[in-house]
Amino acid sequence: MVKSSTKTRPQRLKGDGYFSQHIKQAKLAYRDLLSRPIGNILTLAIIAMSLALPASLYLVGKNLTVVAAAWQAPSQISLYLVENTNETKATTLQSSLKQWPEIEGVVYISPQQGLEEFSEHSGFDRALSLLDTNPLPAVLIVTPNSEWQERSKVKELNSRLIMEPLIDEIRIDDDWLARLQALKHVAITVGVVLAVLMFVAVFLIVGNTLRFNVLEHKEEIQVMKLIGATDRFILRPYLYIGFWFGLFGGIAAWILTAIMTLLVNSAVAELALLYESRFRLIGLTWDESLILLMVASCLGVLAAQLSAMRHLKEIEPI
Repeated sequence: MVKSSTKTRPQRLKGDGYFSQHIKQAKLAYRDLLSRPIGNILTLAIIAMSLALPASLYLVGKNLTVVAAAWQAPSQISLYLVENTNETKATTLQSSLKQWPEIEGVVYISPQQGLEEFSEHSGFDRALSLLDTNPLPAVLIVTPNSEWQERSKVKELNSRLIMEPLIDEIRIDDDWLARLQALKHVAITVGVVLAVLMFVAVFLIVGNTLRFNVLEHKEEIQVMKLIGATDRFILRPYLYIGFWFGLFGGIAAWILTAIMTLLVNSAVAELALLYESRFRLIGLTWDESLILLMVASCLGVLAAQLSAMRHLKEIEPI
């Protein structure tokens, strides 16, 4: 008898351990999901689509950033020299500006070259031939180096260049940069707003599902409270149900996002070939996929915590 008691006591202590209880309750929550497959599959489908939308928008922004970085041209500053500046002074200024550490290159365009390019692209060659004098000034095209391509840096360089006596006017060719920043801002704003809305949708879906689950087991919860079970102990299985909802919904969202990436990638590849490019869509990396699963799981647990706990407090033994 003594031997049998010594054998069974460690097993009982082990079975009552903290981690063992969590593992058992996680398994019970998983089995509870499998016991109602149809309703839970519909819930998981809604969660997956709600999470797949912000994930897809993130991939759109990610790939647009890659494309913009590959196609963007450097900012250029056009220096219009004072009227009647001869070629010797212009080339001297060109050589002087090339020595600046902030400047990568300087191209000199004479008034005659500028007139020829203008007549070629504008179609007013006959009208321009009637002019007695060339109205165009000499121009220096300055390209800042990579460290001075930011908008604030370009303006700082602009303020220094205007101090040169031969420079009459300066124009900054950074319209593309302003448009790119505006598009990025719009994309980020839309993505954040939609992501918040979709996360709230996931939160409400899981919370509403667990609310019905709690009400369905109202009598069992009343009995458990009669024998002394605390609200936190009763809540624990519902937390695991929310965790499984979030985790499986995140996995399904990852699969949907991967499928959409593969489907769109063929069309993008055909479009890239027209521009003689081999660009391909970039999908979610392993760390980004892990973040998606973690966010989905945390949303499920948080929704279960707030929704189920609120209704558990309302249920009291008769």
